[in-house]
Formats: sequence, structure tokens, C-alpha cells
Amino acid sequence: MNKSTEIFISFARVGALTFGGGYAMLPILRKEVIDIKGWISEEQMMDSYAIAQVSPGIIAVNTSALIGFQLHGKKGAVSAALGQVFPSIVIITLIAAFLQQAFLIPVVAQMFAAIRIAVAVLIISTAITLLKKGIIDLFSAVIFSLALIAILGFSISPVYIVIASALSGFFYKALGGKRT
Repeated sequence: MNKSTEIFISFARVGALTFGGGYAMLPILRKEVIDIKGWISEEQMMDSYAIAQVSPGIIAVNTSALIGFQLHGKKGAVSAALGQVFPSIVIITLIAAFLQQAFLIPVVAQMFAAIRIAVAVLIISTAITLLKKGIIDLFSAVIFSLALIAILGFSISPVYIVIASALSGFFYKALGGKRT
């Protein structure tokens, strides 16, 4: 099997199992590309995810394309992005064509309510993993604390927080900070 096809299939598997968007995708993506395939490191995945968050577009597709690019250049980026969206396109098309009225059935509505709860757990799990990997020294703890206060206390846009954090990291390192 060629590399592009292998990437497409792996990311299609992630896309087929992801409910709830980019945040919920992370544990599934991590298992596929780090644990099963061993294609990238935890740090590479976190970096790709961070870049995807501040880039225009869908986080899941952006993250997939960035990882795919690391694996196989432009072909890998396209294969990963298409693999990520392919299952959703098929599922949404089937729902639109055949199951439009299904959401009015109480048992189907309850199934999706339960899925929302499971997605919340996946998001919390991802947040805990990111915290454990991201807060490694006093500098990162300060950035985390200030960002949390800015978002929760003052409703500052995450865009400004990401920009301020990036600039802080740049100046910290430029001024001789020890974090790598």
C-alpha cells in the first residue's frame, strides 16, 4: 500500500470515530498516529494542534493536514485532510437522504444526547492531557494561569490570548529562558 493511501485510511478511521469536532478528535487521533502507527511524537501532535487552532478553518481538518504534511509532504496533507472529512461526508449525505425524520424519533434523539455527554468526556480528557504535557515549568504555569483568567474572568478572545502567549514564549526564549 502506498504512503498516501495508508495516510488516507488512517485519517478516515479517525474521522469515522470522531463525534464532537476537533477537541474530541484528539484522543482518537493520538491513538492512531502515535500509539498505533508511531508516525509522530506527542509534541509534534500538540504543535500541529496548536497551529491548527489559530489557523482559519476546521481544527480537525487543519490538524490532519499538518500531520499529513509532516508524514508525506503535500500528498500527505491532502490524503490526511480528505481522509478526515470523507466519513463525515458519507454519513451526512446518508442522513440527509434517508434519515431526515429520524431525529424526531425519541430514541434517536436520546442516542445523540448520550453522544454529547461522551464527547464532553473526550474534551475533558484532552484538556487534562494537554495540561500535563504543556505545564512543565513556572513559565508555562504562569501563561496557563493568565490565559485562564483572561478567558474566564474577562471573556477575552482566544485569538488575542494565543497571540500574546506566542509573543511571550518568543520573548522569554529570546531573553534566555530555559524552556525548549
